[in-house]
Amino acid sequence: MLRSQLALFEPRTSPLDVTGRVESRRLHVRDATFKGGLASRVHRWFRLTPSFGPDLVNKILNDMNTPHGAVVLDPFAGAGTTLIEAKLEGHTAIGFEINPLLHFVCKASLEWSLDSDGLRDNLTRIGETFAQQRANASGRSLDQLGYSAPPIHNVYRWWRSDVLLDLLLLLDSIRSCISEPKRAQFFQMAVAGVLVPDLTNVTLGRLQLHFIDRSSHDIRVWDTFEAHVKRMISDLEDVRQLSEIGQAEVHNVDSLNLPVMSLPHVDRVVTSPPYPNRYSYVWNTRPHLYLLGFFRSAKDSSQLDLNTVGGTWGTATSVLSKGRVEPALKVIEREVLPLTEEIRKQDNLMANYVIKYFNGLARQIASQDPLLKNGAQLAYVVGCSCIKGVYVETDVLLARVFEGLDLGYSVSRIERFRRRHSGKDLHESTVYAVKA
Repeated sequence: MLRSQLALFEPRTSPLDVTGRVESRRLHVRDATFKGGLASRVHRWFRLTPSFGPDLVNKILNDMNTPHGAVVLDPFAGAGTTLIEAKLEGHTAIGFEINPLLHFVCKASLEWSLDSDGLRDNLTRIGETFAQQRANASGRSLDQLGYSAPPIHNVYRWWRSDVLLDLLLLLDSIRSCISEPKRAQFFQMAVAGVLVPDLTNVTLGRLQLHFIDRSSHDIRVWDTFEAHVKRMISDLEDVRQLSEIGQAEVHNVDSLNLPVMSLPHVDRVVTSPPYPNRYSYVWNTRPHLYLLGFFRSAKDSSQLDLNTVGGTWGTATSVLSKGRVEPALKVIEREVLPLTEEIRKQDNLMANYVIKYFNGLARQIASQDPLLKNGAQLAYVVGCSCIKGVYVETDVLLARVFEGLDLGYSVSRIERFRRRHSGKDLHESTVYAVKA
């Protein structure tokens, strides 16, 4: 990002001391991370490993004394944790998400109007059609059946040929049986929800998917899909028993460069941007993006990763490895550049990545600013990192960026709630800020 892109904001030049606002308030891992959502209604529809947990979202909303019916924004919506919880609590939820698969996941997870009896009838029809198509496909290849493999690189490293055929037959059965878009979305969501790791040759690592040998595994596409659909229907029946639920909408946009939109003014922001640790949400959703048809070209994933705040894979790798990414603001130059110069001695790509990351966060805060009410409260959940032996204290740096933008934000506190398992100084924190 060029300095001129944020030239409207004249930063403060005095040092911003926020370290006195750092406090510790430890939470159990189930309360803080995606693990809390694995058994929670609706959240369990899709597992996104780096997500924060629904209990943490509720804690943040309570800590900010969020009034009933507030407008809650998540500009990095991910799998929709904030949006789902806000809707369950009777708020109006708004989300932005650049990744088309995660945008789809959010939309499907927030659609609670479908009747359960109708969905069960649909499931029966899909199952009958799938069984018939599978019988007809016996002994025939994808080409012979008129199917094209997803255009992901080295497709049969991702899926066994028999499993891939079953997945394509299942998706085709959904399309042929369900014409109503919201119902089709529900069942496609169920496929997405069990794809990784159950039906793909990968396991979930800390930072990315890892390929494993599943040649001898008993993989049953229909049984896995059917069980997940039944869980989803049960959740819909559960949430419809609530006396009052809110409204929610999610937009497939880049939160760093928001288009003009007609939206209600925001009371609260609860979000978790990518951490500066090279985790790629694009890389880790590639099988979903290609199988479900969101990507049509092998280059689509690397191009999207280049546009994200935390992306360093594919095209982003070659771009960031060359030249220098310059700080967009004086506060980033003052607070972040010294760290990156230490990193640059060992790795130019990662130095550029860290500058790009904080430039992106500054741009995102400035981009959403017109949507916020005066007095709006914000909570950003972030993680500190160690890059090439250099400690990147993301929470403190983000707090300084907030105040250094000179847009009227003040940081009330930085609450460190969890130590990450990769180092004693690598905290996960919530940075609380208020718009004057």
